[in-house]
This record gives sequence, C-alpha cells and structure tokens, in this order.
Amino acid sequence: MPTYLLIGASRGIGGAAAQHFVSRGAEVLGVSRSPAMAGSWIKADIGTDEGIEQVVNAVGDRALDGLLFLGGTWEQGAFTEAYDFVSSSQREVRSLISVNLTAPILLARSLALNLAKATNPRIILNGALSGLPNAATPEVANAASKFGLQGVAQSLNQSLQAYGIGVTVVNPGNVATPEVMEDIAAGRFGEQVPIPIEDVLQTYDYILGLSANTVPVEIYLFQISPA
Repeated sequence: MPTYLLIGASRGIGGAAAQHFVSRGAEVLGVSRSPAMAGSWIKADIGTDEGIEQVVNAVGDRALDGLLFLGGTWEQGAFTEAYDFVSSSQREVRSLISVNLTAPILLARSLALNLAKATNPRIILNGALSGLPNAATPEVANAASKFGLQGVAQSLNQSLQAYGIGVTVVNPGNVATPEVMEDIAAGRFGEQVPIPIEDVLQTYDYILGLSANTVPVEIYLFQISPA
C-alpha cells in the first residue's frame, strides 16, 4: 500500500486526487488549511516556516512513495477582468510565491530522506500552461510561480538523482473542478470545455506507475474543444 503526502487536499484537483488514491487503497496524508476531502488530514499553512515544520513533523520518519504538490493559490480576481496587477498588495505577492514556489522546494528538501526509503519514489508538481514560454497570463505572481516550477523540476531531478527520486511537473489547461465549472457558469470564465478531472488523475497514475528507469520531467495537457 503506497503512502502519498498530498498538498492541497481540501478542494479542486488536490481534493479529487486524495479521494482517487484513497479509493485505490493508498494511504494519503492530506495537507491543507481546511479539512482534507479524503485520507488523514494534516492541518498546515505551507506558506509559512511553521507550516512546513508541521508537515515534516507529522510525516516523521515514515517512508513516502510520493510527494504530490497539487495545491496552490492565485491573486485576488485572477483570471477575470477584476484582476489588476497594480492593485495587488505586496503581502499577496509574497504569500503567493511562498505557497506556489518556495514550499515545493522546502518540502522536497525536508522530505527527501523519507522518499528515498521507497522503492520508486516520485514528486509530482502541479504547474499550468501559463508556465510555457510566451504563454503567460496577466497574473504576474502566479505566472512567475508556474514558470519557476519548470526549473524546480529540472533541477530537482539532478539534485535528487542520487536518492532515486523522479520529479515531474504536470501543466494542465483549465480542469473541470467544481470551482472552474462554477466560474464558467457564472460567466467569470469564457465559454470552454475544460479538461476532465479524470484525465488529470490518469496522468498521475501514469507517472506513479512508471519504472524507476523513466522520469517524464514535464507533461502538458491542452484543452481540445469538440467539433
């Protein structure tokens, strides 16, 4: 029975992933500020040093088959006409970078030895298509964090190679989470056909099911609207 530490287990992609892996018999340690949708809940704010320490202490010395960083945050009014970069506070920018970019690095460093105890350990990072070159959205801090995750994945694969840990960043377009579907229905997002959540979960299964000899460093999931 694999053990996964899953960041962002209270909603969205992370919540769906927690339910998915628990239903398949995995032990899921779900990290979030509000209750996890499945698995054992670790209440922590990973945007702070105290939150990182809480997570590390909760894991203890147990082996981890995977660190799945599927959470994240974004600016107020992000992805709508209400977003205004100039009005974004200094606190908001610093908090977003701390959660989306700094926390994955600190958790990978702090939990490398836990992952090394598994036979085929993996780290999965939740990126976005806005992390592609020349595809950034106006949300400056969020786009910067998604760009940064590409470098994190590439560098971690080198830094953690001696520990046998493979690192993959998955970059999807809009995914059909309840939150995204609500935004589309309310007109905050344009009309579109988002990526089924099941496709994202299958992508995680694919990564976790590969042999230890193979590491897909970056995976991109684009939306294709039906004709």
